[in-house]
Amino acid sequence: MVKNFSNQETPRPSEKWKNLSESIRIEMIAEELKKNKIYDGFEVVEAPDNGQIVLKIERTIPAKERGILLLELEEKLKSSLDKGISVWLEPVGDKSKLRNLRGIKFN
Repeated sequence: MVKNFSNQETPRPSEKWKNLSESIRIEMIAEELKKNKIYDGFEVVEAPDNGQIVLKIERTIPAKERGILLLELEEKLKSSLDKGISVWLEPVGDKSKLRNLRGIKFN
């Protein structure tokens, strides 16, 4: 039997998480990132009370590894900090030198 997850309610951040200041939330997440060398180069950009944490990655990670790495990080943060956390990456502009030379811009 296949379990239908589409009807499940999305976990929401706890009141404890919501009552913390954003700077304290960022500090808590940064401490969790420091515990594992694999997260070197990860920086917390935002940690609003809605649980949608925005990260910036300074190093290049191949797409096939990045997804799994972020899912594992999200699971770790959910279990150690709050079950309502979700991880997002800061959008990065187009780095293609060829498209930039031709003047093509994506909005």
